[in-house]
Amino acid sequence: MITNVLILFATSLAWSTSYLFISGAKEIPPITATAMMTAIAAVVILPGVRYALRRPLMQPLRVRAWVPVVMGLTAIALPNLSVVIAEHRITPGLAAVLGTTVPVTTFLLTTFVTRETPFSPLRLLGVPLAVLGLITFVGWHHLANHTDELFSMLIMMSGGVVFALNGIFVARQSKDLDKYALTAWTILFGAIALFLAAFAIEQPLETDYSGTVWALAGEGVLGMGLAYLGYYLLVARAGANFASLYAFLVPPLGALGSALVLDEPVTSGHSLGVFLVLCGMVLMSRQPQRARLDVVSGSTPS
Repeated sequence: MITNVLILFATSLAWSTSYLFISGAKEIPPITATAMMTAIAAVVILPGVRYALRRPLMQPLRVRAWVPVVMGLTAIALPNLSVVIAEHRITPGLAAVLGTTVPVTTFLLTTFVTRETPFSPLRLLGVPLAVLGLITFVGWHHLANHTDELFSMLIMMSGGVVFALNGIFVARQSKDLDKYALTAWTILFGAIALFLAAFAIEQPLETDYSGTVWALAGEGVLGMGLAYLGYYLLVARAGANFASLYAFLVPPLGALGSALVLDEPVTSGHSLGVFLVLCGMVLMSRQPQRARLDVVSGSTPS
């Protein structure tokens, strides 16, 4: 159990540092920066899945090759690009808190669209509570007077919505696919899509990478590659429910890391905002009383 907790913390820390690395690559055009980070991650995760996790890589391509191609766009390219674009104007700490857009959107979609998540008023209360926490973190006055930051926040949140939609897509289309190998190919296809866009829109071969190599490598190796490997290692050891707890650790770790590394001031609004966001996520993940009784009695909900 202690080992699983350590893996959970290390994975969450890796994911939270992602926002710091991205902030160090602001001098590079966004599509090019995202493509470089994702390509480095692919170099890490492909052999990691094959040799560290000992999973056969070709299974998803033989069964349903179009799934990782689509996921390369919806799970990797667009969501990651939205974060890189947003961090040109928002802090890494705020970006870490904004990452909660994914669980919030997923909860709403699975509750009211796919009906996979049981509805309860208490769980629904978690949504406005998380939104209130986000607004508290940023500050009402700051939002009203910095429309450029608000626009960047909306860009990142839209990427989170795309990622949440992808999650529902994956649940329906990849039940018979190896999740480890699928993730590896998804990152590779995401990198390919980003490089095609970079060559079409930007000029990656003429970009000066000298001052950002550490940020690109850090994000590719740690923030994406090792973070994904850690997550799936945790799924294999402790199950998906335990692994999903990373979502509760990333916002506070990201905000704390941003304050420590970049000397950003930590206000009472920041602390209260993170607390409210976490409370909202706890409520959304709360299992309804009837479902708990069904689990205890060994029956399934009707």
